[in-house]
Amino acid sequence: MNTQTRRYLFIDYENLLQVKFKKLEKVASKIFIFVESSQETVPLALVRQAQRSGKNLRWIVVNNPGGGKLNYHIAFIMGKLHQKLEDDVEFAVVSNDAEFDPLISFINTTGRSCIRVKRKQDESSVYEESSLNYSKPPEFVDEFSMSSFSNHDDDDDGMPVMVEDELITRTAEETVKRLIRSGNRPAEISTLKNYILLHSQEVSLHGNVDRIVQKLKDTKDIEIQKGEVIYNF
Repeated sequence: MNTQTRRYLFIDYENLLQVKFKKLEKVASKIFIFVESSQETVPLALVRQAQRSGKNLRWIVVNNPGGGKLNYHIAFIMGKLHQKLEDDVEFAVVSNDAEFDPLISFINTTGRSCIRVKRKQDESSVYEESSLNYSKPPEFVDEFSMSSFSNHDDDDDGMPVMVEDELITRTAEETVKRLIRSGNRPAEISTLKNYILLHSQEVSLHGNVDRIVQKLKDTKDIEIQKGEVIYNF
């Protein structure tokens, strides 16, 4: 496969927990993770791995009261990106759901390569022990290499690379309001960072979550003592 080929990978949170994130990093230029807004926690190991991807990973937080599949949300985002990206960007959906197949077939007729990647049916649901079954095409794993991105002010799906201070401030304020509203109080700093990342996809770039935590400390909303969080609201 041409080393300049870019591949955008789409996966929902349920499937993400059943694969090794390192395998996704190896075969994708960008990863879009779809998660329900009601999801309160994310495994710390997953958060740490996701942070390393920086601007090449996006959390898409979805308000999904019915608790159904997120397939329509994935299809919507794929459609938006299909309209704005060059045809040499390949799409890949990680799902065992054949419901995607008609859409995938249609995208292929437009000149863009699009595939569905199946998980092995017998895989454990334990995040660290799971893997993917890359059934097609063979080069999906064997020959793909990460493409390089130029240092523009915006990345190629239109998301700003740098997050402005006012967004950090607003996100910190919204985090406080959300915590008060939900009654949730993550006890450890790592869990709080996890919570912020989950609910604030705009600032999911590497390092921004630390800026938000620092803002919460500066405004005296929280204190950190030996890794534990003390809330002042």
